[in-house]
Amino acid sequence: MIRNLTVLTLVLCAILGGLLLKDHLSIPSRHLVIFYTSNLRGQINPFQGEVSDQIYEKAGGLAFLRGLIDSTMKMYRIDPKRALLVDTGDSLFGSPEAALTMGEVPFELLQKTGYDAIAIGNLEFEFGLDTLRRFISTRKLPMLACNYRDLASPVGNTFQGGIVLDKGGIRVGIIGLGMIDLARNTRQENIMQVEISDMHAAVQRTSASLKEQGAEIIILLSHQPGIDTRQDLAELFPDVDVIIGDLISSQAPFQGKRPLIVPTPPARGAGVGVLRIPFIGSEWNLEKAIQTTLPVDAANIEPNPGLVSEISRVEAKVDSLLEQVIAVSDGNFKRSFNDESSMGNLITDSMRAASKTDIALLNSGAIKSVLSSGSVSLRDLYDALPFENTIMRADLAGWQIENIVEDGLSGRGSFVQTSGLTCTCTLENPPGFRLVQIAIGDEPLESNRIYSVAATDFMFNTPQNWPELRNGKNVRAFGLLRENMRQYLASMAVVAPSIERRFIDVPEGDETLRIQALSLELASLTSPVANDGTFDSPYGRLIADVLRVETDSDFALMPATDIHSMNDPLTILTPSRLVADLPKISGVSTFVVPGDRFHRLIGNMLATGGMPLCFAGFSIELKENTLSKIFPWQGEFDSQRSYKVAMPGDLPGNLGSLGGLASLTATPFSTDLRRTFMNGVRRVGGKIELRRAVF
Repeated sequence: MIRNLTVLTLVLCAILGGLLLKDHLSIPSRHLVIFYTSNLRGQINPFQGEVSDQIYEKAGGLAFLRGLIDSTMKMYRIDPKRALLVDTGDSLFGSPEAALTMGEVPFELLQKTGYDAIAIGNLEFEFGLDTLRRFISTRKLPMLACNYRDLASPVGNTFQGGIVLDKGGIRVGIIGLGMIDLARNTRQENIMQVEISDMHAAVQRTSASLKEQGAEIIILLSHQPGIDTRQDLAELFPDVDVIIGDLISSQAPFQGKRPLIVPTPPARGAGVGVLRIPFIGSEWNLEKAIQTTLPVDAANIEPNPGLVSEISRVEAKVDSLLEQVIAVSDGNFKRSFNDESSMGNLITDSMRAASKTDIALLNSGAIKSVLSSGSVSLRDLYDALPFENTIMRADLAGWQIENIVEDGLSGRGSFVQTSGLTCTCTLENPPGFRLVQIAIGDEPLESNRIYSVAATDFMFNTPQNWPELRNGKNVRAFGLLRENMRQYLASMAVVAPSIERRFIDVPEGDETLRIQALSLELASLTSPVANDGTFDSPYGRLIADVLRVETDSDFALMPATDIHSMNDPLTILTPSRLVADLPKISGVSTFVVPGDRFHRLIGNMLATGGMPLCFAGFSIELKENTLSKIFPWQGEFDSQRSYKVAMPGDLPGNLGSLGGLASLTATPFSTDLRRTFMNGVRRVGGKIELRRAVF
């Protein structure tokens, strides 16, 4: 009996010992803490503005960023030797201090702030490749891009792909990944000698090298946008443990699996991301990693005193540079948000000269101040153009240019300042049809002809307002708007407000021209179409088919209820008829819709007798008034694949939960469905052929 109790005691002790050992092994023996920022844009001082839907009197600033990191490490007893500070790129360009010192000020201050490494962003090329080479060659601040190669480098490669750092006994490998599409996002002359390699091969090659050097955890600093949308990250970067990237949504799920991908903090140093990874047992445990983003609210942070002193010294130097006179103004310029202005004319003229395009466009909201009579200083220029806008160039069709100008005239967005064109308009006409004619020089703009157009990156990246720009071809960047404007003013020496009218409004009393503009015959249809209010409405199916063709979609949908004419055949297409038939102004967007969800949407529409949706791109088979089968006009219907579907932009919301589309991401195509329909019918000269909808 005693022997049995002894055995039982030994067994229980072994079990208890095992549990204690397991519990001990589950306790982290050490932590690696990574502080990270993104898109600093050379912002060394706090700024006022909205950050993550909150207004801050003072946000960001390197002294306050460093102060926040120091206080956080002290509060949570973080070992500074086992902490990293990194950035995902676009660090050195974008502020007055950066522009006036060719990046020297932010480069020096990032070192003093304690950055361990930064990725090379597209804006790092804005000061020229020679300047970037010089920064990299100092080796004072590791600037990383594993997928770039300097073709002019006599030995090896200017660009360093990765490094291994010893952080308190932890061997940390850091890789930089540069933007792939540099040609669209920086000036061509700055990257002529840069070769861009496949990112998968480049990261794999660099990570293998870092592992040979003893790296026990590998971090990828990525300036390539869209990384968080990839479903194959584990296969793409099998040796990477953590991805800290640019433009990664805060809504992206934080999952503890390799590679761990973390959300991007607010730009310009207004926020800092923090990632703490525990070492448990014999490995870095990503499942138990913790991530958060801290706002850099400078009004409530004690700044780092050393950086405060250093920045004050820099500011005194920059202030003297800002007083530099670059031109003389022979008169007072004016600006307007709702009309053309002399300031808008001057800036768009400079944009057209820099990009050598047919036309230049600028949203009025980009202009925040004017030039007054007398000397024009660099400070005046920064006051007028405070945003870090880049000039972009694209090829657009005439009808796309008409849409952009019309939007400004219709008050649906900012009035568009222009160069290179003259517009005749009538503001008495309904929104959407106020533009009468555009002339390029002495020639009328041709709807289907291709023109080169310059605009800002802000306009290109705001498709809800100017989707035509996003859909432009051969897009290129031409440098910072303000810097091009400085060069333009310096070359002119003396500038004067332009008295030239680029928008000519038809006088209110000239009813004849106004009515003629609304009655203009846009196209004569080869077969009249009418609306009967059902999903099989010929008028509705014609609109859907035009949307499908114009957006290059698989399918298109159009609510018959949005067409206000009933049984009145459309034969001659005119602006007045479009306004009467389609009084509601709605945009056109495309959605990527899973096949099973699309099948369910069409089936529900037919079964419930709800909103009648006219369609194109497919036909249907009905059995006892129930959807039996969908027949795409190309290929077989596959419920497992997704389809590109064009429709009015407000349709998903109007359908509600029954439609199942509200959660999908919209890609705007145009802001006015009527003009899309008009342009599509006009392009084919009114020749229409409606395919059978129902079998």
